[in-house]
Amino acid sequence: MSSYENVNNDNEILAVIAAAIAAMETRPGHRLVVRSMRQIPQTSPVWNTAGRLERLSRDLNS
Repeated sequence: MSSYENVNNDNEILAVIAAAIAAMETRPGHRLVVRSMRQIPQTSPVWNTAGRLERLSRDLNS
């Protein structure tokens, strides 16, 4: 994968995250604060990544 494709993929990911934040802001009584964003290394074990996604989902739905 070229560096141009990496940048394009990163921009697409950021666009999806921004859309999710905008959608969250329209829910009454809910406010989402993004304190930081960092890429999770792909060397993380599958169970580690699954746990992070599960926690994020639980936090967003509570």
